[in-house]
Amino acid sequence: MKKFILTILVMSTAVLAATNAKKLDTPTQQAPVKKKHDVVVYSSDQCSWCTSAKDILKEHNIQFKEINVQGNKKLIDEMEQLTGKRTVPQIIIDGKHIGSYLSLASANMLGELDDLSDDQTEDKSS
Repeated sequence: MKKFILTILVMSTAVLAATNAKKLDTPTQQAPVKKKHDVVVYSSDQCSWCTSAKDILKEHNIQFKEINVQGNKKLIDEMEQLTGKRTVPQIIIDGKHIGSYLSLASANMLGELDDLSDDQTEDKSS
């Protein structure tokens, strides 16, 4: 039942994200260039949502910097200043606050993370 509710929640979040989503801006390139995205995950110890978010990023070969805020008021305040949230995980991609695990899972379901893979090259010449 818990998985069913989570699936419904993720799917409804995906629908909302699809209606409001804006694609990440990428600069126009003349030749294929490997673009490295700056991905930051604010997390804490023994947080299953944090682990799941990091697993999604790893599945897509997206490198990320993890900032563990567990018990560190300074880092929690920094995270809140950047995201407006005090809960983890909080994901920031290229300086843009994406949201929590559910936002990342929605982006994953919509295929929006495919463009962030560190394996791919971008060809914007066409």
